[in-house]
Amino acid sequence: MKKILLLIATMGLLMGTLSCGNDDEPKRGDGKFTVNTPMINHVYNTVTGELLGIADTYNKLTFDTAAHKATLELRYNDGSDKTLVLSDITAKGIKQGFYTLTSASDRSFGGYVDLGESSMRYYYTTSDGLRVISTLPEVFFRNTENTVTYDDTTRTTTMASTMYQFTINASRRNATVEVMDIVHAKDLKRFINIKAYSVPVTVTESGYAIGGQNLNTTALYTAWVDSTGSNVATTDKYPFKTFNATIDLVNDRLEATYMIGGSATVTATGTTYRD
Repeated sequence: MKKILLLIATMGLLMGTLSCGNDDEPKRGDGKFTVNTPMINHVYNTVTGELLGIADTYNKLTFDTAAHKATLELRYNDGSDKTLVLSDITAKGIKQGFYTLTSASDRSFGGYVDLGESSMRYYYTTSDGLRVISTLPEVFFRNTENTVTYDDTTRTTTMASTMYQFTINASRRNATVEVMDIVHAKDLKRFINIKAYSVPVTVTESGYAIGGQNLNTTALYTAWVDSTGSNVATTDKYPFKTFNATIDLVNDRLEATYMIGGSATVTATGTTYRD
């Protein structure tokens, strides 16, 4: 089997929510912190076209937000665990808490860190032509366009506030799917969230295909006309009769089609951030 270079660059959250212990919590007084963060590597051989799969990994970031500099310890594997260090990372501030990362010594490396949204994504191409894309296990899309149609064909609902989060389990090849803030106008329900667990994941050249049929769900909802959300209830009566989503990590793109219960079909497209 060809060697797999499992490479990843990572970051930490200012609140330390993703750190693996108190020793990793950010030291915020001088704008510097160090955090170890669990990540998933997606590896594809651009030379042979071979898909090498996904794997869990951990990496370390030392970030100086005031100086806009960072050092990354990149854990990878070519038959034995090794660590590669990039000590010349430049963090360019784009907006509050959001930085794009580049390396002068390795121009194939790039990515972003969003301290406000607790999000990060990194990519790298090795000298052997292995493309590595690294994300948190949680991949989310908040800039989405959604169309909801109903079995009685009398109405259509469009929404732009729905958020999607996919929590990938690399070893089990499944995911927890969470849809947040979607309206079922026919049944007068605004779902705060709908979750399906252990949804099968197929690894693709550019990301993931996630889907299944008759997926049991748990949901929180309120009457869709109740803007206060004061009467929240739970239900398991709205399974995903079908659910199919493709995640393109290369182009940061989500496409999904799914059926909530037996009466509402949703089509969704989106990205993590607005252009």
